[in-house]
Amino acid sequence: MAQKTPQPAAERPRRAPLGVEFRKLLGAVGLGNLGDGIAVVALPWYATTLTDDPFLVASVGAATRLPWLFALVAGVVGDRVDRRRLMVAGGGAKALLLVSLTAVVALEAGSIPLLIAVALAVGACEVFFDNTAQSVVPTVVPHSRLERANGYLQAVERVLNKFLGAPLAGALLAASTAWAFGAQAVLVLLAVVCLLSLRGNFHPAPAGGPRPSVRSMLREGMVWLWRHPVLRPLALVTGASNLASALMGSVLVLFAQDVLDVGPQGYGLLMTVTAAGAVLGALVVPSFSARIHPSTALTVILAVLGASALTVGLLHDVAVFAVCYLLTGFASTWWNITVLSLFQRLTPDRLRSRAFSAHRTLSWGMLSVGLALGGALAAALEGPLGREWALSAPFVGAGLIGLALAWAPALVLTAGAIDRALAEAPDPA
Repeated sequence: MAQKTPQPAAERPRRAPLGVEFRKLLGAVGLGNLGDGIAVVALPWYATTLTDDPFLVASVGAATRLPWLFALVAGVVGDRVDRRRLMVAGGGAKALLLVSLTAVVALEAGSIPLLIAVALAVGACEVFFDNTAQSVVPTVVPHSRLERANGYLQAVERVLNKFLGAPLAGALLAASTAWAFGAQAVLVLLAVVCLLSLRGNFHPAPAGGPRPSVRSMLREGMVWLWRHPVLRPLALVTGASNLASALMGSVLVLFAQDVLDVGPQGYGLLMTVTAAGAVLGALVVPSFSARIHPSTALTVILAVLGASALTVGLLHDVAVFAVCYLLTGFASTWWNITVLSLFQRLTPDRLRSRAFSAHRTLSWGMLSVGLALGGALAAALEGPLGREWALSAPFVGAGLIGLALAWAPALVLTAGAIDRALAEAPDPA
């Protein structure tokens, strides 16, 4: 029998590239996320220099997420105008707000009410920027490469947001709080420059006929999502999971300070653990996602998130925290890749921004609720339980919610329901 001649390396098939325009989008998202990584550490840390009240500190974080309750407006706008220009406008406004905050901090004129107001405005800008970015992805890459594109986006987001952003924030805070916010402003401006170089047609696909009113577009997007057999329960489960995550996030900085006993640089390094797990997930998940059904993946992810949160809340140890947050980072990225790819495949282009915004109104809007609830819970329990266990209570609650949610895919997000929805999905062309 004749031996098969090995195929030369140069002739072996290679994965199709994602393209120059995707790299530009990736650069803009990456720069923005490096700035957000600084803010995730700097904003609550700066709040703790103004007050030690858990509820007030949590309120600052909640303010950045509260605008997602009104994300439907951003979705309507994103389905009516050039999406690239909308992202440029959102990024530019955010940069101006951060420059103003930098000046306030440098002049030592900050206060909790002012910080909440700026956080609300910055959060509104992020609604337009982030929601639109997800709608642009299927425009610059083919549907067959969405998992890979979303994997790259998740890897860049996590590496720059937490793996680099968090320790960088710790170093900047050690020098000056104003430097932290000033650096974020510069990074957002650089992201806007990347977007300005993006080429292509980023107007949403026309629906045909006369242009509908804003009110009818708003209603169409909400009704379409609510009637979808997969995307509606997926949005609701995501919202409940986000509420659990926000419960932990509401007191995370105080938990690190008062329970784990770490300083600003140690806190930043702890946050990089989550990023390490997330980067691992972004690199590994696209390689096996095709072999694991989304319904099974969602069950496993929710169980891991719930068990990790519960363990952190019960065992007050830095090493345990690091291991659990490594798993949390991996599971969160796996969730994002799975959910985003499903949404992008199941949603028609003309409805994409509205569908994303309706989903995030239901899901991300719960982040602000969870942040406020977690801060209030810790403040209420501090008297009867003491500060250590009061700050642990949101983690325990988040763990119990996560473990309960792990049953949801078996009940509503079944393999059959997802397969039927994919079979009926619109043609990418």
